[in-house]
Amino acid sequence: MAKTTKDMIGSIIDGDLARANKEFDEILAAKRASEWEGVKQDFARIAFDEITPEVTYEPVDTGITGEPEEEK
Repeated sequence: MAKTTKDMIGSIIDGDLARANKEFDEILAAKRASEWEGVKQDFARIAFDEITPEVTYEPVDTGITGEPEEEK
């Protein structure tokens, strides 16, 4: 269950520091997971920006002309 900072402060005001600590840990875990997901998405988006595929449009001479004499 995701807790908010307001819940944590409420626990502190109520004097339940054990619950406040648990809520603090949950808040940090949620924040860490959110940030990590953002970093992974950014990395996936920019990882291959520097790489451009090498494309050549020059014909390659294979020596095959398709003439009937070549089949013999």
